[in-house]
Amino acid sequence: MDDTQDGATPRDNADRTTIEAAIQQFAQSKGKVGDSGRYATDSRRLLERFAELAADRGVEDIEAISPQLLEAYAQHLDRRVQTREQQGKPHGISGATAHQYFARVRAWLEYLVKRDLISENPAKSHRVEDELPDESLGTTDDGQQFWSPETRKQIVRWTDWYFDAALDDEQAWVTPADAARERALIATVAYSGARGAELFRDLDNDRRNGLRWRDVDLDAGTLSVLGKSQEIEEAPLLDAGRTRLADHYRRQNPRDEDWPVWVTRHPPSLYAGARALDGVDEDDDRLAPDTVLDVYREHGGTPPALSIGGARRILREHSDASGLSGSDGEHLKLHGARRGLGDELYTHDAEAAQEALRHQSIETTHKSYRDRNGERVRERAQEILDGE
Repeated sequence: MDDTQDGATPRDNADRTTIEAAIQQFAQSKGKVGDSGRYATDSRRLLERFAELAADRGVEDIEAISPQLLEAYAQHLDRRVQTREQQGKPHGISGATAHQYFARVRAWLEYLVKRDLISENPAKSHRVEDELPDESLGTTDDGQQFWSPETRKQIVRWTDWYFDAALDDEQAWVTPADAARERALIATVAYSGARGAELFRDLDNDRRNGLRWRDVDLDAGTLSVLGKSQEIEEAPLLDAGRTRLADHYRRQNPRDEDWPVWVTRHPPSLYAGARALDGVDEDDDRLAPDTVLDVYREHGGTPPALSIGGARRILREHSDASGLSGSDGEHLKLHGARRGLGDELYTHDAEAAQEALRHQSIETTHKSYRDRNGERVRERAQEILDGE
C-alpha cells in the first residue's frame, strides 16, 4: 500500500523528508514561474545556509524543525547584523536584510505546511520574532551615535522612577528585583564606558560569557573585563553606576561570585541549564520563571548570563518607554553610551578619555573624537571672532 495516499499524516510524510529534499522541492516549484528562476536560486542559496545551521544542531529532517531552531536562526541573523553595527560595511548584513532572509525561511516552511509535510509553521511565533534585530540597524552609521550628558542623566533617572514604581505598587507588572536589575544594567552601560561584548554574553565567543560578580569591585568602582585586546582590563565604574549595581547585587543575592551579574530571563535557556544539573528531576515543578533560580542555588549551578541581544532589547524598551533617543534620533544603543561618555571626557581631558575607554594610544582617542573636536574648535573660534 502507498502510504502517501489518504490516511497519511503530516508526521508520516515528514519522517521521510529531509530538509535538503524539501529545499529542492520548494526551489523546483518556484523556478517554474517568472523572473527566470532568480527567486528560486536566491531562495535555494539562503535555505541551504539555514540547512547548515540546522545540521550543526543535529536537525536533518523537517519534522525536527522547531521554534527553538528558528530562534537560533534569528539569533544567528542578529549576530550578523551586530557585525555590521560594530565593523560597518561591507561586514555583516543590515537589519532589513535579516528580516528578508527570515521571511524566505518562513515562506518555505509555510509551503511545507500547505503540502501537509509539517503540521504548523514554527517561524510564526512571537518568541522567535522577538529574537530578530531591529530593521533599522546597519543601514546608517549607527556606530557614531552618542548619548549626550543630559540623555545619560535622563535615562538613568527614568530607570530610578521605574524602580520606585515597582517598589510602591504591589500590582506592578515588574518586580523590584527585576527593576533593579534593569536599572543597574543601564546605569552600568551609561557610566562605565565598557563595550556591550565586555558586559554581556556573546553567543559566538565562549570567552565572552558575561560579566561575573567576581569581576566587580564595588568598593573600588572597577570592572574586570575581557577587552578588545583579548586581555583582562580594568574598566572604571562611576558612582552613578556603582550605587545602582550595588543595589542590584543585594537584591539578586547570588549563590557565589561566579554568578552572572545579569542572569538571562530566557526560560528555555534557564530550564535547559537547570535540567543538566546533577540531581534535578526533569519534571521539577520549580522549573518556572519565578523559581528556576532556586534550583540553581540548591544544586550548586550557575545560570547562563544575559546575551548582548537581550541587553539591547532591555535598553531599547526603556528608550522607547521614556521617549529618549541618541544623537542620531534613533533609540538608545549600547555603543552610544560608551561614545557619549568618551565624548564628554574628551571635552575636558583627552587623556582621561583615553584611560576610561582603555584606548592603546592617545591617537586612537583623538581619531575617535576628531569629528566632534572639529565642531568644538569651530564654536570656540566663532566665539572669539564674535567677541572682537
